[in-house]
Amino acid sequence: MSAKNRVIVDERERASGVPETLREMGLMVECRLLDVADYVVPGYAIERKESRDFVRSLYSGRIFDQAHRLRETYANPILIVEGDIEPLMDDEKIKPQVYWGAITSLTFDFGFKVFFTSDAAQTANLIYALARKRPLKLKGGPIVKKKPKVDNLEQIQMLTVSTLPGIGPKLADRLLREFKTIRRVFAASKAELSTIKGVGRVKADRITRTLDALYRPLLRRPRHLDLTMLNP
Repeated sequence: MSAKNRVIVDERERASGVPETLREMGLMVECRLLDVADYVVPGYAIERKESRDFVRSLYSGRIFDQAHRLRETYANPILIVEGDIEPLMDDEKIKPQVYWGAITSLTFDFGFKVFFTSDAAQTANLIYALARKRPLKLKGGPIVKKKPKVDNLEQIQMLTVSTLPGIGPKLADRLLREFKTIRRVFAASKAELSTIKGVGRVKADRITRTLDALYRPLLRRPRHLDLTMLNP
């Protein structure tokens, strides 16, 4: 089978139904435990998120940490948001400005190409199209890359601050230039954070709430997000 008909899939994606659909479509599916990305096809690395998980990751800031690691590892990162977003947007707890702000940040700050699909079948069709359409001058099949080691102090500082909710590389740089050290960024008050251009009161509130939240490892976390908990 041609290398362009091969897709590498993270083991944890088996239950989604997408890998099986890709097999039925004629692709050779190879499952592995991947450090970064859910699917790797020639030239592209793909992160798939169900709509509820995507919204949850926005407010926790996890999506930006994942985006940073994926962008550092692969040249052409792609995000697929699967499921109906509209009901989530209609919920009065969800602020459209926060949602669209995250989309624009992923697109312009992290260089992601963002696609929306209605279900696993559409996701499989999109991945199939990507597997068949490789970037120009690319030879061979999909190449799995390891998460890069970060040993440069500046990179470590940027990466650490970028894990804060709503903070991408540009805002991380801006915060570090203002507060000088990671410790001072994390110790900054809500009022101090909100004065930074691009942060504002909403992000400052999310950041301080995240930093002040108690860690509860013994609590069993639900598989799906309870939208009544979202109140940015």
